[in-house]
Amino acid sequence: MKVGFGKVCITPPVGFSLVGYFEDRRSEGILDDLYATSFIIDDGKNLFVIVSCDLVWIDEKITKKVKNILQNDLKIPPKIISIHATHTHTGPLTSKPSGSIYTRNFYVDKSYIDILPLYIAGSIKVAFKNMREVKIGFGKSRVEGIAFNRRYLMKDGRIITNPFNQKENIVKSIGPVDDTLYVIGFKENEKFSGFIVNFALHPDTIGGNLISADWPGCLRKKIEDEFKTNALILNGPSGDINHINPEDEKTRTSEIKDIIAEKIFTSLKEILKNMEFEEYEKITPFFKNFSLDYYSFSKKDIEKAKSVLKSNVPRDSLKYMIAVSLLNIEKEKRKNKKWRLFLNGFSIGEKLCVLNLPGEIFTGIGKKIREILPFENIIIAQNSNFHLGYVPTKEAFLQHKKNIDIKPDFDNVRISEAIGINSSYETLPLACKVNENSEDVIIKKLQDIFTK
Repeated sequence: MKVGFGKVCITPPVGFSLVGYFEDRRSEGILDDLYATSFIIDDGKNLFVIVSCDLVWIDEKITKKVKNILQNDLKIPPKIISIHATHTHTGPLTSKPSGSIYTRNFYVDKSYIDILPLYIAGSIKVAFKNMREVKIGFGKSRVEGIAFNRRYLMKDGRIITNPFNQKENIVKSIGPVDDTLYVIGFKENEKFSGFIVNFALHPDTIGGNLISADWPGCLRKKIEDEFKTNALILNGPSGDINHINPEDEKTRTSEIKDIIAEKIFTSLKEILKNMEFEEYEKITPFFKNFSLDYYSFSKKDIEKAKSVLKSNVPRDSLKYMIAVSLLNIEKEKRKNKKWRLFLNGFSIGEKLCVLNLPGEIFTGIGKKIREILPFENIIIAQNSNFHLGYVPTKEAFLQHKKNIDIKPDFDNVRISEAIGINSSYETLPLACKVNENSEDVIIKKLQDIFTK
């Protein structure tokens, strides 16, 4: 079995907008560089390619260009390539700004969008050149105290995201956390030649206006410095997971990423002490097309949204932006009918499955996937190949409907101040474009692939 790693810097010029919040933040400096880190595994008959990019998301046009380059230059079929975004909230836009709350009036130069696919493809070419025969080891452990479900049950019965401005009304965290760290190690002649690391946590620890890869970049550097080799960091299902404990006074500082990375790194070193390395002869790539329905709205919802846009509601209010988003989804739905997506990955016997999924997957869906798949180690990389938005659980959609029953209308408060006041953010049309049946569709597609 051969594997190869490659890494190329993709840091944009200072002055570009940073993506991840509800306002345009122009970068004012570089805290640490952003990279595209690539991994190739090849058994002589089959191969698979994964790129992990220090970006908030990957636009589909970027992935298509990267795959076209690799198909032309290296004859690698698009189906066995996955491009993953770690979801750092201090990285650049990868497409033209749209009317979305996340990108309106943002700045990114066309030249960066044009050249980014060449950089990403270049990292894969480096990995292709670096392929070596290796032994492979697997390990996992829990890293507690750094990941928290950010959806909370309030005293009035609603579920609210990050309600830290009203701690006195919090009853409890309502969702699960998967704090399992998964590590794959590779050795060439008894020396470490690379790692794949998978943990589920929103890279949103810094804030501010400095470019940074957040905790995934910090962790990668620790591994590289210690072992003098590359590390592919894959962010797991963390759509509803962040680093903030309601008891924390400081929620975003540059030091938080270091604390998180150090805890994961310490656990990784413990895993390596007991990791056994073996030779493996075969990988099994898989690929599956599937479709997800768009978010469902009633005629009453649509008419209400239209009336909001005609009213004097402030244009930067939660109420107004939800109405805009709802109508935009309806417009997309008429044009595209469904979300046309795919998942892909590879497995090694019963030892390992690496699964690449589009969207910010809720951790509850990730846990269900790990329950149904017949593998000892299951690495799930969310935000792969598509910019999809949140993929909540069925339960979260039901909770959202209950929220509306309790408080039918949204406030006119500025959107940047609204999250944490009266909304289950991840299930709003602001951030979510898929239907409540998405969880069932994904689970069914995986059962089709792996259940015999």
